[in-house]
Amino acid sequence: MGSTQSGTPEAPGRAVEPEDARRGIIAPLPAGADEARADREIAEAERAVAQGASSPDQTRMIGRLAQARTHEERRRLWLEG
Repeated sequence: MGSTQSGTPEAPGRAVEPEDARRGIIAPLPAGADEARADREIAEAERAVAQGASSPDQTRMIGRLAQARTHEERRRLWLEG
């Protein structure tokens, strides 16, 4: 059995959680259907851009989101269009 950076034993076969998760820095859950839809659309657009198969609108929106510093800000920008 290995250990994490903090010295805490690591359970065999389990993925180590990201460092940020232990500090409470995780993306907040969507507050409603619109936010959940926005999160799905952002993920879809990011995949399309990465694969070179995005629409001009997806490319524009992902470029706009690149300036955001938090998940909440990215979600807000996406919802504003």
